[in-house]
Amino acid sequence: MNHESTNTSSSSSFQREADAFFTALDRTSPNSVTACYGWTAHEITAHLAAAGLEVAMNLEAYGERRLVPPTRGFEEREAPFREMNDDLLRLELPKSITRMSIALDAVLTDEPDAIVPWTGRQMVVKTFLTHLRSEFAIHRFDLIGDDNVSKELLAQPDLTNHAVTVLGKVLLLRGSRPESPGFQASIASPGVPDVTVLVDAEGSRLIRSEDATEPSLIGDSAARLLFLWGRKPDDPSRLKAPGGPDMLRRLQTLLAGY
Repeated sequence: MNHESTNTSSSSSFQREADAFFTALDRTSPNSVTACYGWTAHEITAHLAAAGLEVAMNLEAYGERRLVPPTRGFEEREAPFREMNDDLLRLELPKSITRMSIALDAVLTDEPDAIVPWTGRQMVVKTFLTHLRSEFAIHRFDLIGDDNVSKELLAQPDLTNHAVTVLGKVLLLRGSRPESPGFQASIASPGVPDVTVLVDAEGSRLIRSEDATEPSLIGDSAARLLFLWGRKPDDPSRLKAPGGPDMLRRLQTLLAGY
């Protein structure tokens, strides 16, 4: 599959991650098992194509001053793409991303600080750019695992910042339980602030921590980001668990991905 770079200005913000993903996808057969639980490469492609279309429809409505439609759930929006022949699906993915890029440009040109309703919350439109970078980088890893490109892309500090500040509750939804007791654990990476997993009366979430506390888990920046997204590096020893096995299991349960 030949992937042509989009020409919209917003696409340059995620072109590096997109190009890396498409290069990996070209090397991966549609039925290849991936690091994303229960998904082959075909499901990952459908997930990204559906996400691009969903964001595009949201932003098109907002930019045209129409009522923004409720965000559809993963199953509803992804099903039509999963049912596609893989050759067709791999043509649809760049179309969805290009349509989203055009919609992003239109909104951000008129209103750089625009905020739209998204998945039951309010989303700053420009954060879609970082989210797409994260999606491409994470799902590239899902396709082909650790290599120097994956390590470099996943180590970018703003992708971890996005995981904490924008996805800080979402990444814990699958693993959290309403009856979960209070819990706090620090996940450290050398030279950068810790990420704290916090469960209290306000719910489960990730927060940044500048305080020097004893970490429960330590890893390089790329390995830590994978853990936050419910993955582990091909070499799991890149992560250390000084907090012990019980703490590790609790963290793995909470950070099960979404």
